[in-house]
Amino acid sequence: MSAPRKAGRLALPALALSQIAASLMLLVPAGAGAHGSMEEPISRIYYCRSSDSPENPRTAGCQAVKQLNGGPQAIYDWNGVRQGNAGGNHQQVVPNGKLCAGGDGKTFAGLDAVKDQNGRAIAWPATTIKPGPDGKYTMTYHQTAKHATAYFKSYISKDSYDFSRPLRWDDLQPIGDSGALPPESKTKLSVTIPAGMQGKRVIYNVWQRSDSPEAFYSCSDVNIVADNVDFKPLGPLLASPHDAKVNSTITLRIFDKARGTDLEKHTITVAADQTSPQAWAYALAVEANAISRLVKIGQLQNGKVVPVQDATANTVFGLGKEYSFVLEHEDGGTKPPDEIAPGKVTVSGPASADSGANVSLSAQAAVGSNLKYLWTVSPSLSGLNLNTATLNFKAPALKQDTDYTFKVTVSNALGSNNATHKLKVKAGGTPPPAEGNWDAQKTYDKKCTKVSHKGKQWMNGWWIRGLEPGSDGAWGAWRIVGSSNMHSECKGK
Repeated sequence: MSAPRKAGRLALPALALSQIAASLMLLVPAGAGAHGSMEEPISRIYYCRSSDSPENPRTAGCQAVKQLNGGPQAIYDWNGVRQGNAGGNHQQVVPNGKLCAGGDGKTFAGLDAVKDQNGRAIAWPATTIKPGPDGKYTMTYHQTAKHATAYFKSYISKDSYDFSRPLRWDDLQPIGDSGALPPESKTKLSVTIPAGMQGKRVIYNVWQRSDSPEAFYSCSDVNIVADNVDFKPLGPLLASPHDAKVNSTITLRIFDKARGTDLEKHTITVAADQTSPQAWAYALAVEANAISRLVKIGQLQNGKVVPVQDATANTVFGLGKEYSFVLEHEDGGTKPPDEIAPGKVTVSGPASADSGANVSLSAQAAVGSNLKYLWTVSPSLSGLNLNTATLNFKAPALKQDTDYTFKVTVSNALGSNNATHKLKVKAGGTPPPAEGNWDAQKTYDKKCTKVSHKGKQWMNGWWIRGLEPGSDGAWGAWRIVGSSNMHSECKGK
């Protein structure tokens, strides 16, 4: 809801008072009885309300919410991303491409935007999370009105999700289901992050009330750091505070400590309300944290790096490795950083893996800026995002040892370089669990579980209970074994 106004002492005519009352009613969100959103890791809409500015958003995502929805009211209504008659039918009332808006594109379309008005990719600020050795992570959901809960269901984006397009249901895999809960204002939700999952992800949450068909939806952007990764303090982001000029650019350059070569660059253009050192330092920290795979900027709080609006209190941390960095300030406006051709490319990762094991292959150029990545795999593997620096995937289940060749080409406008990596996948592995005939009373919490129903064999793509195979269409939880639309992680099993 909009920020409260202070009462004035000026006496107004009754007609004027009625007009004011009528106009204020327009600012009250519909269905104000029960509202909420994810607080930790913070959802996109809650971030716009609590960490940005509804009236003058600084981050591209919050700007999109304001611009696409005709003003700041959607941000003031941060706790109202909902469907009043969901009744558990979430995929029917929230279509693909509108998940972050909870299916309400009229009010919250900006939450699903992937590009700004200038065609540039939107990078939402991401919360750094560090699951425990068992993958457990605790989230906090903020309810502004307490109501009984049928369930909180939580999902995370798969390795194959392409951030250049809005989220779809098939991009998600389940990580938690709370079951029924009593009314609470702050609900702690325990989820399990899949083993080996790292980097930028989207956590999607569904809160279904038990005392009403109303349901609430939220998208939280996260950066997953492995439990064994240490934050290496590299030094203060800003040692000597100074004001900046409007439309000047400030660039953080990250260097390899040994070679002194550029690995990343993060640039902001200073807005009118960002000229103070505490304001532009915070804006630069948010920008870098959203996309960097090498550093995080802020203060270390409970195992997380959190930016603060302070001129000298933000530290640059390396993710498990030490780097060098420097700040560059261009008063001339929006001059882009110089392009650097990609240098020698190396690929790090295992030379062999068992069937079903989690595998991570990472490509890195010795130097370069504005780099693009393209992988080719022989023999081919389905479900991979081939336009990324790091490939995270599960080795296929095989009947005989197989040699795979991974080739990555790293390029920009000035040229390209490539490297290859050999991986032997060993035969064996654990076959998908077989559960016999489908049972409506049974919980199927392991994906790719094989069941029989009405003369056909089916496999599930996520946690499911009580849903009859074939009842939710070709893209539902249960899919026919061997079909072309089988879940990518279940193909070949």
